[in-house]
Amino acid sequence: MKRRRRRAVQQVLLYLAVALVVLVVLAPYGWMISGSFKETLELQASDVTNPELLPTWIPRSPTLRNYRDVNRVVPIFRYFKHSIIISLGTMVVCTVVALLAGYALSRFRFRGREVYTVSVLATQMLPGILFLIPYYLIFTLITRATGLPLRDTYWGMIFTYTSFALPFSIIMLRSYLNGIPLEIDEQAMIDGCTRSQALWRVIVPLATPGIAAVGIYSFIMAWNEVLFASVLTGRATRTVAVGIMDYVTMTISNWGGMMAACIVVSIPVLVLFTAMQRYIVEGLIAGATKG
Repeated sequence: MKRRRRRAVQQVLLYLAVALVVLVVLAPYGWMISGSFKETLELQASDVTNPELLPTWIPRSPTLRNYRDVNRVVPIFRYFKHSIIISLGTMVVCTVVALLAGYALSRFRFRGREVYTVSVLATQMLPGILFLIPYYLIFTLITRATGLPLRDTYWGMIFTYTSFALPFSIIMLRSYLNGIPLEIDEQAMIDGCTRSQALWRVIVPLATPGIAAVGIYSFIMAWNEVLFASVLTGRATRTVAVGIMDYVTMTISNWGGMMAACIVVSIPVLVLFTAMQRYIVEGLIAGATKG
């Protein structure tokens, strides 16, 4: 009886802890959804010290104006297109490069391999803001020397985000590929495949979860980045993460429109993440435990 009671108490405490974590995580999203249906006046007039103006989860006067005007005040759909192009480009480039580098680290023995691996991991210890000024100066020097524009271009931002996503992606794919027996490569080459054919025809299908996890990781990293986008982008490539702040100006703060825009632009990423969730979890777990 005591053991049963103890187990029951432990289960209740576990469920309460899980519910608390879920509440803390989802509460801001719930407030964002609620605020997207409120007038800006209602949001700004909320006052916890005044019983008549207490903030409420359910809008007092629900409105769809924020969604109707989401692209009128700020060209958020144009920013959304920029983010999609940059994030997808980063995902493709980072995944291909990380796959080739991870395969080399997993399958080949060469001098300096461990030093290279440690060096790649060491880059993760430095905060990204340290590279902001060097990147800006490098972009400027390359443009002056060659005439090739890097700032405020898609491929310049793809290059920037790929360089930040690659270290973790390489290590994760190397760890995942270490879990695939080397004998599979050897058997494929015995059957007539070259090394590259064995990689693309045999290893890549087996490493799909790890590749998917790397792709989604690099996509979300590029999608959510604000610091470099605020300096290295302009009118031609401004992303959603930066453009969303245009709803707040010196004369007006359109909080309702900002929340509605956040809901609209987050739906595609939410759908993508949900569809690939199984591969992401499997790839991350395997990459963390194998090798």
